[in-house]
Amino acid sequence: MTDPTTYQPHPHIGGRAAALRALAAWRSGADGAPRTVLVTGSGGSGRTRLLTGFLMVADPEYRKRIDTAALDPSTVPPGDLPAPLVFDATGLTADQLLWSVADELVPGADRVEEVRLRLAQPREDLPAVVVADADRAGVLRAPDEPARVAVEVLLPLATAPGVRLLADVSRAQARRLAEQLPAAEVLVVDLDEDPWADPAGLRLQAETALPDPAAAERLAQAAAGPLVVRLAARSAQSVPEGGVPLPHGIGDALDLHAERCGADELTLRRLLAPLALAGPGEPLPLELWAPLASAVAGKDLGPALAGGRHLLMPFFELAGEDAAPAVRIAHPAIAEELRERFSGALREGQRRIANALTATVPGTGPGRWAQAVPYVREQLTGHALEGGLLPELLADPGFLVHAEQVRLRAAVEHLVAAGTELPPIARSWLRLAPLFTRHEAGPGLRAGLLEHACRQDGLPVPDFGLALPWRTLWTRPLPAVTAVTAATAPDGSAVLAAFTPGDGPALHTFDARTGEPVAVDPQQLDRPTDEQREACPVRLAVGGDYVRIWPREDGGPLAAFLSAGPLGGADLTPDGLLLLADAHGVAALQPALPATA
Repeated sequence: MTDPTTYQPHPHIGGRAAALRALAAWRSGADGAPRTVLVTGSGGSGRTRLLTGFLMVADPEYRKRIDTAALDPSTVPPGDLPAPLVFDATGLTADQLLWSVADELVPGADRVEEVRLRLAQPREDLPAVVVADADRAGVLRAPDEPARVAVEVLLPLATAPGVRLLADVSRAQARRLAEQLPAAEVLVVDLDEDPWADPAGLRLQAETALPDPAAAERLAQAAAGPLVVRLAARSAQSVPEGGVPLPHGIGDALDLHAERCGADELTLRRLLAPLALAGPGEPLPLELWAPLASAVAGKDLGPALAGGRHLLMPFFELAGEDAAPAVRIAHPAIAEELRERFSGALREGQRRIANALTATVPGTGPGRWAQAVPYVREQLTGHALEGGLLPELLADPGFLVHAEQVRLRAAVEHLVAAGTELPPIARSWLRLAPLFTRHEAGPGLRAGLLEHACRQDGLPVPDFGLALPWRTLWTRPLPAVTAVTAATAPDGSAVLAAFTPGDGPALHTFDARTGEPVAVDPQQLDRPTDEQREACPVRLAVGGDYVRIWPREDGGPLAAFLSAGPLGGADLTPDGLLLLADAHGVAALQPALPATA
């Protein structure tokens, strides 16, 4: 029999044999193995690293690069099994993650209820499923998104017959899920607790990072987890003359390193604040680091940043390309530690960062948002939400159409749930938000659709600072329209004729230019002739929830109107007015046509 002491450690993990055995048993589906395994632990405990290392040997193709014969066979899944399906929850809402899972496991489902119903049906062909970083779900730092993922995605998967689930979750969600599952079917692997803690692996990590075996042993005994060992080793590399620090936790690592560099610990925190307070995992453009740190501190930290290479080195990493250098926090757990330390001043810090980002946008008026750098358009929403400034930004029509829409929708829904009163235009925008997040429409089309929504809601049309694809001439509420057609009255004026259901289809007629009701005998209305339609400068392509306007001759579409629900109908008058009916009623739009049209 092979001596188990001769087994080599996993090449990526360097330990965690007990946890790897549990994951290998889960993957094998052997008798007595749990159907659901929940990996948890404190920030920096190595959950992501464990899952990555396990997936290396669980993937038949990748494992060819590893000498699995040298590993403990109980830590390696059977080689004849396919790779599990892997879903990364980082930055996704619960809805987005659910539909990613549904596309693979229950393709064709088009409603949440159908997804859950089909998952609950007994099946034998379902693959093993891995959900990584469930605690990092959400486009913003809203604490309820990981909880929603646990309830709306992980629990249905864990209870679905035939599904074997492995998920990386926070302790709170691990407890919550374990309480709702049969004890024999779930295993919680807490990497900070016996038997899953890995002191031998910490020693190996410290010995690999440090040339002094005695110092490595002391560090392994002091440190609370792999991230702390890594930070201490990087601190020793950054300031070699200070020996090896012995921090217990991440906070200790920050404090001890600042002391070793002869710096004020508060200065270190302020310099790292823009990275810690950014969106989860988001790189910060290097050019913004100094002004944002200075905004947080209330004084110029440019010199401290310029001379702080050794002070900052353990806690950040480079990101982005050479042409657009950026930086990010070295680990999400460092960001959480810094946010905890800022907890009393978090709102003020985010307010200062939001104001500093807004100040980088050149010019004045709504059109200036087109000139904002991508980081501002994508990340200002989160900073402004936590800083209490988002409601006033929502009154700016330029910000509404240029901001990244998924984050903006999540933030506005958070405000609504908290009972915040929205500006009127923001209420119109929120009505369209599902449409904006579903379609990759640019700011111009978003502005056009929001202009139309403002007219429907009785609001004045604001200046968006953009050329709009149309101008809404008028709207009229009219429910349940089933068809719309252009017609000509006896006096030659253009008419919108709309039909609604009843004992017989009811006809409603409006002046196509003004929207005023027109009293006319239906027998006296004339439909445009084929010659009149051919003379129209544009033509229509109409779908169930969209209209595209094309030039009469060859060429790409000139404009597109998207609807959040089925359209009741659409038509063109001979002179090119677009007549529409949707769930809110009927309307006439004047498309902005190029001169050649």
